[in-house]
Amino acid sequence: VALAALRAHAGEAQVQERGLALLRNLASRSDEGKAAILASDGAIGAALAALRAHAGEAKVQEHGLGLLRNLSSSDEGKASILASDGAIGAALVALGRATTGVLSPFLNREGGGPALIAALAKRKPGAAPAALALAKLQSLGSNETGLMNLLSQAAGIENTVPAYSAEFVAALAKESAKGDAANGRRAFQAAGCAVCHKIGLATNNGIPFIGPELDTIGNTLSTERIIEEVLWPGRHVKEGFSLLQITTRSGTIHQGYEQRSRSKDIFLRPLSQPGTIQIPNDQIRSQAQIGSAMPAGLTAGLKRGQLRDLILFLAEQGRN
Repeated sequence: VALAALRAHAGEAQVQERGLALLRNLASRSDEGKAAILASDGAIGAALAALRAHAGEAKVQEHGLGLLRNLSSSDEGKASILASDGAIGAALVALGRATTGVLSPFLNREGGGPALIAALAKRKPGAAPAALALAKLQSLGSNETGLMNLLSQAAGIENTVPAYSAEFVAALAKESAKGDAANGRRAFQAAGCAVCHKIGLATNNGIPFIGPELDTIGNTLSTERIIEEVLWPGRHVKEGFSLLQITTRSGTIHQGYEQRSRSKDIFLRPLSQPGTIQIPNDQIRSQAQIGSAMPAGLTAGLKRGQLRDLILFLAEQGRN
C-alpha cells in the first residue's frame, strides 16, 4: 500500500514522507520486513525518485535515506542497491547525501567501488557534493583510490603529494620551527585530521577514532618522522593500526583492525562502528593487509604555510 501511494502521488511531499516512513519502519523491525520490501517491484527506485523530487523536504530525505540504510544492512539489500550499477549511490552523492549508509553498501561489497565510480563518471556531481562525499570517504578510511581521485577532481581539490625525499623532509622540518601552532590547529581541522585522530578531550560519539591518538606524538616522534607520517602514511604504520581486509565467499568486504584471538575465526574492529565483529573462518575467501587507513594525499590541498604550521602544531603535542 505504501509503495503504491509513493508511485501514485509522486509530486506530493506529505504522501512521500508518510510512505517512506512506513517502509522505513517496516525495514527496521525485522529481516522479514526487509525481505518483503526488497521483494516488492521498484521499492528502491521509488525511494530514490522521492529523494530526487523532494530534495528540499527534510522529512522526505530523512525517511528515504533511513529506508536505504536499513535495507543496506542485509546482504540482499546491498546486492539490490548494487544491482542498479551504482545509479542510486551516484544520485545520492550528487544530491549531497553521501552518508555512511549510502557509501557503505558500495565500499563493503566486491565490485561496489568500481560500480559507483562508473555511475559518478556519467553523472558528474558538482563541486560541493563531491567535496562532501570525499570528506565522508576519507573519514571511513576507504582505500578506493579511483573513487577518491574522481571526487577530488570533481571538487577541484588537489590530492597528490610530492615524491618522498630526505631533503624535502629536512627542509620542511627546519621551516616548521618558525611556524604558527594556532594556525596549525586550524589546518588540522581543515584537512580532516580531527575526524580520525583524537587530541585532548575530543570525542567521536562512542565510536573509536580510526587512527592513533596524537596527544603525545611530539614526545614519541621526531619532527622529521611526523612529516613522513603526515605526507606518506604508508611508509610507517603503527603497530595495531594496519588494516586487514577480509572478503567473504558471498562477496562482502570487511575492513578493520584485527583483534587477537586463539580462534580460527577472525575478529575485527571495524573503522566506522563500535564493537567487534566475528567472521567465521569457513566463510572467508581471502584476506590481505592493506596498510594505513589514512589516505595518501589527505593534506595535498594545504598550502605550504598551512603544512608548515600543521607540522609545528603536531610536534608540540606532548612537548609542552
